[in-house]
Amino acid sequence: MEVKINLVTNKSKVVKYLTRKEAWCYGFIRYNQLKKMISHITKINSNYEIRRLFLFLVEEGIFIKKKNSVRSYMYQFKNPNTPRIVNKSIILTFD
Repeated sequence: MEVKINLVTNKSKVVKYLTRKEAWCYGFIRYNQLKKMISHITKINSNYEIRRLFLFLVEEGIFIKKKNSVRSYMYQFKNPNTPRIVNKSIILTFD
């Protein structure tokens, strides 16, 4: 039995829920904890589908990925409300 999920719809559910819970304050957490949250939000029980959705979210830049001291990674939800400031320096020379 193959389960098909809509990644874009579930992405919006996860982002909306984590934004409402201010999940960026949790700091860096393990995949296992995020898996439980995603399962709770989307009502998906398949580990494969949860992992597929999670990798899609990481690819989209929703989470910050940090290497742990061992062979694992920690993830942090990015605050979507932070302004994106681009600093560019312009040098003008007059002759």
